[in-house]
Amino acid sequence: MTTSRPFIRRDWLPLGLFSFALALHSARLFLGPPGISGDSARLAIHALDFLRRNVWDFYVYILFAPNPLIIYLDAVTLSALGFNFFALCSIPLLSAALISPAAYLAARQLFADAGRDFARLAGLIAGIGLALSTAFGIFVSQGTEHVLLPLLELAAVAALWRALRLQRRADFIMAGVCIGVSQYAYIVARAFPVALAGALLAAALVPGSVLRRRWRGLVFTGAVAALLALPQWILFLRTPFTLFSRTEQTAGRFIFSMADPAALFIGKLANLLLMFGVQWDNSSHPGMPLLDPVLFVGLLAGLVVALRQRRAAQLFCVAIAALLYVPELLTFERMAPAPTRTLAALPFVFLLAGMGLAAIWQWVQARWQLPRRYALLMLGAVVLAGAARQWDYAARVTAALNKLPGREWDGSLVDMAQAEYILQNRNRTILVASSEYQRPPLAFLIADGFPERAGGLQPPLQPGELVTVITPAQPERPTTDGNPAGYRPDEWVALKNGIAYLLPPLPDALEYTGAAQPLPAANGVLGATIRAARWRGLQPSHTPAAVAFSNGLSVNAYHSSTLTPGQPLTVTLYWQAQQRVTRDVQILTQLIDREGNALATAHTWPLHGVYRVVAWRAGETVPLTTTLTIPAGAAPGAYRLMAGVWDVLRQERVPVVGGEEMGTVGQLKIPLEQAARLPDNRLAAEFDDGIALTGYTLTPASAGLRLTLFWNVRAAPLADYSIFVHVVDAAGSIVAQADAQPMAGSYPTSIWSAGETVVDTIQLSVAPGDYQVYVGLYRWDTQARLQVKVAGAAVPDNRLSLGSVRLP
Repeated sequence: MTTSRPFIRRDWLPLGLFSFALALHSARLFLGPPGISGDSARLAIHALDFLRRNVWDFYVYILFAPNPLIIYLDAVTLSALGFNFFALCSIPLLSAALISPAAYLAARQLFADAGRDFARLAGLIAGIGLALSTAFGIFVSQGTEHVLLPLLELAAVAALWRALRLQRRADFIMAGVCIGVSQYAYIVARAFPVALAGALLAAALVPGSVLRRRWRGLVFTGAVAALLALPQWILFLRTPFTLFSRTEQTAGRFIFSMADPAALFIGKLANLLLMFGVQWDNSSHPGMPLLDPVLFVGLLAGLVVALRQRRAAQLFCVAIAALLYVPELLTFERMAPAPTRTLAALPFVFLLAGMGLAAIWQWVQARWQLPRRYALLMLGAVVLAGAARQWDYAARVTAALNKLPGREWDGSLVDMAQAEYILQNRNRTILVASSEYQRPPLAFLIADGFPERAGGLQPPLQPGELVTVITPAQPERPTTDGNPAGYRPDEWVALKNGIAYLLPPLPDALEYTGAAQPLPAANGVLGATIRAARWRGLQPSHTPAAVAFSNGLSVNAYHSSTLTPGQPLTVTLYWQAQQRVTRDVQILTQLIDREGNALATAHTWPLHGVYRVVAWRAGETVPLTTTLTIPAGAAPGAYRLMAGVWDVLRQERVPVVGGEEMGTVGQLKIPLEQAARLPDNRLAAEFDDGIALTGYTLTPASAGLRLTLFWNVRAAPLADYSIFVHVVDAAGSIVAQADAQPMAGSYPTSIWSAGETVVDTIQLSVAPGDYQVYVGLYRWDTQARLQVKVAGAAVPDNRLSLGSVRLP
């Protein structure tokens, strides 16, 4: 193909491609299946934390990586456009639209040695193909950070190859900036500099390659990229966990850590090759491969041309695409390639397809001497094939998704319906289930009306105030990330005066005054019900606590349900930030038995991430409620309720002030079953602190004596007391004794409840003979005995006689 007269005289194509892609992605965004991504909503709440609470994110726990770029870009658009679906998707939409002209510009630089018309045609095909790709376009409606990476990759490659041709330092700098910034865009970007270096090395091996003469410029580009990526690598070196954290999550496992890795690798490789033009089991466009038939032919032709001509840029494209697929081949989540992990290679696949179709056109034109304008036929074929996929997606996939059972929660349609109602009625006082507000889509969508969040220890509601209560129809439906919802029918978030108040469980706070009204989701399924109620203002009792952690968090009080074997235990801890907390934390809640073993443990993100601890104001108290699963075989006795704080970044516990790993919040108990048996001997002995001994049974036992004591309490004792038993011979000498807290220490007096009867059996080794038996209570720390009276008269030495016994 000659280059004297380009078939396109003016290079308005970048603007045209941008407009074309923007129109397509916008149409797909608004005409596709409704829904909102939980991950993107969570990231937008991070942007809210930045805007309202000055929280600067770097390591983002949602992404398990230092990828904060999307948060700050979101902050710009959300502050300008408001917290709504369009604003959430605006950055991905703009990025996706820019990828098409970026592919065109990259092709112009990569394939310039083949002629200007060739390079432009290849870039135009690649740009149109990317705009029409349903596998790529699906990321726009998700509003997540994925699409930033291909844009930065293409910008880096275009700048780098322009620098190699023109030797302009500004282009080398621009390439380095794009590479460095890409490291903060998406976790797969970690493979990009490695793949780029490998592909440049492959291109440099071509005889006469310009890369050999421009090595200083490449080093300069690498230095700029390394400088920008340095903060990330400082983090990796200081906390190695962050380098590999994502691979340890549900995103997949390293393939060679699994059984029969060779078979898995071969299977994944086969599925990867089939993905391009035969079959791809993916959720974005089920039943369709990555490329339509026209582009697939172009890809095959591009590979043939690259291997036959072996030009530097052609081999570069093949090598970088192949290398960027390596992370997917080495990770096992399922056999089919994951759309997110293969996204980095996507633009280079389309560049190869564009180059292959341009080569086919070049051959056809040269063979039949066709006019240059006939190249529009090639573009028409690309557009028609892509349009057919668009039609299939709109007519088949979208319709199927809209009818999919469970779509109302999978696509957050219930959250969207609730948010719309709340914003339309923002002047009312609204109570929404706390588990609903903790779903990021709902918290995000109402942030325009309720941008502030606050702990609701003292809710701003007056007794008798009218409120509107929104109750989900499917309260236990999974969250968008698959975690349990944690619904509690008596725990709400109060929405009033632009503030979302996170309340503790309030079981008796409402008096309903009207019938329930339905609130349907977009697919017609009942999403929630709405009822009028009157606020009664009753507050639950809570027990004071004093646990302070070294990062400024403390637990000042707690409340729990009854501890019962086999039943879930609901615990509310009242956390306070004594000062601003600077790093994300998780909360640990445990029940520990007397031997220090954990009966139950919960390790949770506070409020599912919608109000992170780093966003709390100094002095603010926030109630956090969690549920512990109690084993059915849990033994009666005392259990310590423990609280801990887990530093996500450092992967270690934040110590309690004083050095312990966890702090004791309070003490709970599993009560004894009330015994039906009665004592052989009845008593009416009254000890201090409301403790009474109502009877006892003395029976000879093998090698000794068995004493069963029947205790009763009028009020909960204030301390833990020890029981002493003295067995005294005729000379007054103690021949046997026992000193222990009740039930061998497993049921201390401090957990006894008013009216409770505690039956305690004590075994003593005593030789045959005649003895007197005495019993009493004392404090271990002071050795002071509790005063005991019988019939109002004090017992001498506070040692109660149980009479004589003869052991044969």
